[in-house]
This record gives sequence, structure tokens and C-alpha cells, in this order.
Amino acid sequence: MCTLSFVPTEDGYLAGMNRDELLTRMAALPPKTDRQSDLAVLYPREPSGGTWIACNGRGNLLALLNWNEIDLEPLGEKRNTRGLVIPNLIGEPDSAATRARLKDVQLDGVFPFRLIGVFAGERKIVEWRWDGHRIEHLEWPWVRKHWFSSSLSDQSAAAERGRICETAARAEAVGSTSWLRGLHRSHEPMPGPFSICVHRRDAATVSYTEVERRQSFISMSYRSRNPCLKENFDSRAILELGEAHAACAS
Repeated sequence: MCTLSFVPTEDGYLAGMNRDELLTRMAALPPKTDRQSDLAVLYPREPSGGTWIACNGRGNLLALLNWNEIDLEPLGEKRNTRGLVIPNLIGEPDSAATRARLKDVQLDGVFPFRLIGVFAGERKIVEWRWDGHRIEHLEWPWVRKHWFSSSLSDQSAAAERGRICETAARAEAVGSTSWLRGLHRSHEPMPGPFSICVHRRDAATVSYTEVERRQSFISMSYRSRNPCLKENFDSRAILELGEAHAACAS
């Protein structure tokens, strides 16, 4: 259950992601830097080490959404977590290397997902869809785009949230950081399971992650809890030219 937004900018891009989870799920840990394959990488993580969003020192972004509406034969028991897909891939430098590495990742027993890759140096957006048996490769133009998932209905989430995104796109400040943050706090048409900022009895938006890629750096800002409940970020970290340092949010 998530909403992911991508917005191209003059010298890079902005991305925002709401993570929606059951309220009984263990809280995630804030982003921290690491190194993989000689690249600095940055992502929040679950205590198990998995993640739903990450960026690296090449200015690339990976984000994963559950894919809930797959009309295929039963998939059997879940034997591996989707959360470990991104940590296996984020150390790759470009889309071709990521695609090649994905072929080697063990996906048996991993439930369906959509993996979004934003590759700044190539100005390319790639979507890999795993249906439990095979991977489909799609590419999207370098324009504003949104992805949605909901355990109740991906289709309903896409219809409701997509309509709100298109209405918001007519705003004068469209594409700005303030616009993106406001969109991911949205309760239109009312707080509920298909509003962008999710409110359910058993689940809610539990964090908002924002990635900004500029010409010389990429940053990740992280806000725990439902984004409508707090203004400030809990942390912000920056990767510059392959080097990493963390800075507290003001």
C-alpha cells in the first residue's frame, strides 16, 4: 500500500512516497548511508534490513509497491520478502546493470510487486513488474507520473488518487517541493482508505520519504508517522559525487 510521485525538474527530479502499512507492523528505521559495489547508497529500512525506497550516489532511485490485483494461478506460501529486492539492486550504476542484476535475484516465493527505477543520467524511468512467475519490463517518458497501490484494491486507489493528482496538477505551484508535500498530505475527497494520506482503522500512511536529485547531489528526507500529523522531517541525508554525509533536519 503506497503512493509514489515523480516530478522532473530543470536539473534533476523530485520524488515523494507515502508508505501505507498495517498499524500492527513494526516501525521502520530512518534512512542511513551505506556502500554497495563502490557506490554510496541511502535508504530507510525495516529491522529485517528490507526497504521500499532507496537512492544512490549516481542520482538513481528505486521504489517498490505491492501489486495486489494479479489474476494468475495461486502463488503458494510467501517464502521471501519483497523488502530485500531493492537492497540487492541499489548498488548498480545504471538501468542496464540493474536489469541484469534483477535477473539474478532469487524471486521464488516473493509475492507480486512493481519496482520503479529512476535513472537520472539516462533520463529514463523503468518499471519492472513481477507477477510471482515472470518479470515484465516497461519504460515511461521523463514526465510527471504517479503510482498507487492498496491492499483493498489497486484499481480503486489508482482511480481515486489519480483524480486528485490530476486536479492538483492544475495548481500554480505544480512541481515544487511544497506542492509535492501538500499532495502527499491530501485527504481529498475525505480521509479514508483511498485518500493519498491513508486513514483506516487497521492501517494508515506510516511515513513520507522525499528524494531530491539536483545536478551535484541527491538528498533523502524522511518523516515518520502519518504526514498530515507533522510538518518537519525527522532526518535528511545527502549524497554528493559518490560521497555521503548525514545531516539532521532543521
